[in-house]
Amino acid sequence: MNPYLNNKTLLELALKWKYHLGVIALISAIIAVVLSSSVFLKPRFKSSAVVYPVNLSAYSEESNTEQMLEILNSGDIRDRMISAFKLDDHYKISPSYKYYKTALYGKFAESVSFRKTENEAIKIQVLDTDPVIACAMVDSLILFYNKKIQSLHRVKVAEALKITTADLIRLKLEMDSITGCLSKLGKDYGVMEVTGQSEGVSAAYFQAVANGKSNPALKEYFNNVAEKSPQARSLMLQVEGITTQVTVAQKLKDDSYRELTKEITYSVVVTPPFVADKKDWPKRSIIVLISVIFTLMMAMVVIGVIENRNHTKPV
Repeated sequence: MNPYLNNKTLLELALKWKYHLGVIALISAIIAVVLSSSVFLKPRFKSSAVVYPVNLSAYSEESNTEQMLEILNSGDIRDRMISAFKLDDHYKISPSYKYYKTALYGKFAESVSFRKTENEAIKIQVLDTDPVIACAMVDSLILFYNKKIQSLHRVKVAEALKITTADLIRLKLEMDSITGCLSKLGKDYGVMEVTGQSEGVSAAYFQAVANGKSNPALKEYFNNVAEKSPQARSLMLQVEGITTQVTVAQKLKDDSYRELTKEITYSVVVTPPFVADKKDWPKRSIIVLISVIFTLMMAMVVIGVIENRNHTKPV
């Protein structure tokens, strides 16, 4: 065949067999039109949305967009989608099938896609035979993404709330212990407001000594204050320090509780999804064109073989 093709151009060959090639192209086109119809290939409709991530906490060095992409591709969201839309029934995949999970996850990956846009947004796209389901799936993906982020956020905040609550309990126990010691000093020894009390008792005691008056009760009171005031002063300083810590811990607890209970969104929908009124797949014109081109190429190969045999056949 090669020597013959070297002596004749493909154009000459095509012109010689033009009627045959025309019939072949026509038949190929008709077959492609039939096979790409809804009878053989069920139309699929596309629904998509463009969203930006917001209010995210840093978990690693990845950007908010990359973090959003990771969450959307998580198995948790995939499984929630499968459960919510009963996709095994929708995709006609039986749970008794040996490779049920592989087939189901493969079909989901084929139908649902996420990609980062050049402006650091995320485009969520779903292809489905039902345009209403395709649109609903996009909406649900955004909803489940928000719920997933909220869940992760609340786990983190709940840990902080647990720690601050434990700190408050510990600090209040310490405060109760110290105030108990101060109460005992006041009750048993009369030691209360340390600085002013020490000055007053000292002045009264030394005045009595200077006047030569003996007052055993005043002397005992003076000795109690002199002996116990350093302890009382230390306890008062501890009370001040713990009071400051309690204030800080209470604020942290209140902030954690607000974070735990607040309802916010973690995505901004720039382009919302809508129910498609025109199929996205199959592209019949492309299928027909590719089929005709491929068929003509194969036909040219066969024609080349025929011409080569005719050329080399002995007379």
